[in-house]
Amino acid sequence: MDLSLVVPTYNERENISILAHKIQEEFKLNKIHGEIIFVDDNSPDGTGGILEDLRKKTKNIKVVHRSGKLGLSSAVLDGWKISSGKILGVMDADLSHPVEKIHELFFPIKKDEADFTIGSRYIKGGKILGWDFKRKLMSKTATLFARPFTNVKDPMTGFFMIKKDCADFDKLNSKGFKILLELILKADYKKIKEIPITFINRVKGKSKAGSSEIFYYLKNLFGYKNYIRKEIKEFFKFGIVGTIGAVINLGTLYALTEFLGIYYIISAIFAFIIAVTSNYFLNKTWTFKEKVADRTLRKYVQFFSVSVFALGVNLIILYSLTEFVGIWYMLSELIAKVIVFFVNFFGNKLWTFRK
Repeated sequence: MDLSLVVPTYNERENISILAHKIQEEFKLNKIHGEIIFVDDNSPDGTGGILEDLRKKTKNIKVVHRSGKLGLSSAVLDGWKISSGKILGVMDADLSHPVEKIHELFFPIKKDEADFTIGSRYIKGGKILGWDFKRKLMSKTATLFARPFTNVKDPMTGFFMIKKDCADFDKLNSKGFKILLELILKADYKKIKEIPITFINRVKGKSKAGSSEIFYYLKNLFGYKNYIRKEIKEFFKFGIVGTIGAVINLGTLYALTEFLGIYYIISAIFAFIIAVTSNYFLNKTWTFKEKVADRTLRKYVQFFSVSVFALGVNLIILYSLTEFVGIWYMLSELIAKVIVFFVNFFGNKLWTFRK
């Protein structure tokens, strides 16, 4: 068996026979040796009975009957545990996912062009039809919350495939509505590929997403803190160091001017040098995890150069926004600081601390 496609169901009697027929046609048209595994959570609308009839009539259909509504992620895992395919897949039962895209997700893995394929609504060519503003906002927000963990554009989709050898079921959390992000973080794969799809809002039946699923998603995100992308960690650490540097800068300026009686412009220059030096060593050892002795002087010169350049950019933006645009100078400075922070971070990451 090449492909085991799991379809979790709950109250899908109006859609399930249509979906099963479409999947079988897709298998036949593209010569995919596949099986369909339906996992039903004791649907009160009789979905389980319809699935049993389908199973009796068709050899490549399996059905798992569960005691109650136990959640989508656990349904996927229960289906995969009885799978025979070398490639595992998931899709929704409500006809929202385009069945005709199954072969586009399947063959890149079959041909060893990818280990993991995702039907994406948020890459070029992908789209969503029929959602209201609230559903779109919820989806975009959930996707945004996942950005610190992955650069996959649509980690919330329920339509994907993965090599069976890449998925360690014991590592996966069965709680929650979305299992894809869990796999992206914990599966052992080398190449992931997103395929554009058109997602069509269900015509029959009701969405299963509820407040409990949102709770589990947020809880899972907190549990993923160790999987935050290295670049994101560096970005936030760089910001913390910058805040410390600002305190050192102001404190030094005040101390030199008020206690030692040094002219404030001279004090400001010394304060800048001390703060930059502090920032350099903190970023070198903590943010970018380098040894202190690793090309210390050369990298200090680079870091200092970026800082001076950023200072120049800061002054230009401050002057331009205040004098030519007419923005209050404090707001101009705030805008300048935000822009300069990115200049500082990327300048040093791509030059000073480049691996």
